[in-house]
Amino acid sequence: FNLSKNTLLKRFRTDKFLDYFDIQIINDPLSILSKILNVSNQPHCNFQQNIFLPLYGEKNGKYEVFPRSGLNQWNARGRTRDCNEAYIRVPQIIHQKFADFFPSRDTKFDLKLPNGNIISAKICQEGGKALMSDPNKELGKWILRDVLDLKEGELLTYEKLANLNIDSVRIDKISERSYLINFAKIGSYENFIALLPNSP
Repeated sequence: FNLSKNTLLKRFRTDKFLDYFDIQIINDPLSILSKILNVSNQPHCNFQQNIFLPLYGEKNGKYEVFPRSGLNQWNARGRTRDCNEAYIRVPQIIHQKFADFFPSRDTKFDLKLPNGNIISAKICQEGGKALMSDPNKELGKWILRDVLDLKEGELLTYEKLANLNIDSVRIDKISERSYLINFAKIGSYENFIALLPNSP
């Protein structure tokens, strides 16, 4: 069972071959696919800029998904919360280096999910530290239930993300009010920050 692909695999062993044939390996398969799909004329494939956001925080030099904030916001103390309440943390360095990437705080924009659904989202909280959906539960339902397949009341941990080889999301800016979101493999956010000019 491959955890990162959520796929059950079967290995077939045989010493006898019924038939065989030669195959031609294409040197540049992406250009062929681009022509077949006419990618250059697809407006949804064009984006102005992209950034990466972490699905985790850091405490005492260790990565973790905090139990009462971020993707586990549903577990925060205080008022009664929906089981899907969640947000994606937007570190201050993103606002510093990409000040015009997101609209101003509490300004709604479209966020297209990989499944094709479009949800309303906005930057919230003090310092614009949170990317949330509106209503708040839509983003959490997609990440926690549809993708990560967590049960209601089950905390997300960094170990669970690591088992799936993801710990970040990539946000593509299509226009001032239109964005795409996709999961990114482990280390994507850290690598992104490391390549920024004058990054810490």
